[in-house]
Amino acid sequence: MHRVKVTLHGSRPPIWRRIEIPSAMRLDLVHEVLQLAFDWHGYHLHAFETVCGEFGAPDDDDDWADRKDETTAVLAQVAAAEKAKVVYVYDFGDDWRHDIVVEKILPAEPGVAYPRCTGGRREAPPEDCGGIWAFNDHQAERDDPFDAGALTARLAALAKRPGVSPG
Repeated sequence: MHRVKVTLHGSRPPIWRRIEIPSAMRLDLVHEVLQLAFDWHGYHLHAFETVCGEFGAPDDDDDWADRKDETTAVLAQVAAAEKAKVVYVYDFGDDWRHDIVVEKILPAEPGVAYPRCTGGRREAPPEDCGGIWAFNDHQAERDDPFDAGALTARLAALAKRPGVSPG
């Protein structure tokens, strides 16, 4: 199991989530986890920038890059060690960049449904609000609370899918 900290790049103060994800989870499912974690709806293209190259959805009609199929790679392949970093980019117009840093790689706990959220700070920006610069200007003094338990409850449906949770 990979314990990762996902921080929305450029957010001031930082918007982040700590998520425990099965090491063998495919990147297309990691995309779904991140969409839930930041309360987005998948309306836009996305990509993972990794040491193994760039990955994305094979059916995306995007001529900007030669991405590998995200269904062919798992988290442990592109982030094999602690402190490894992957960048997840969502909505190429607003350019939401997420720094995913592996904090720990641990054995899965028996009986625990993964993925699960164990912490975080601040609510995420709404989709199509203009990117991190516009959001930071709009939210200058606001500190929205974040509820890790509520996110874990939303992730529970994903954890029940076959082959997702090792617990």
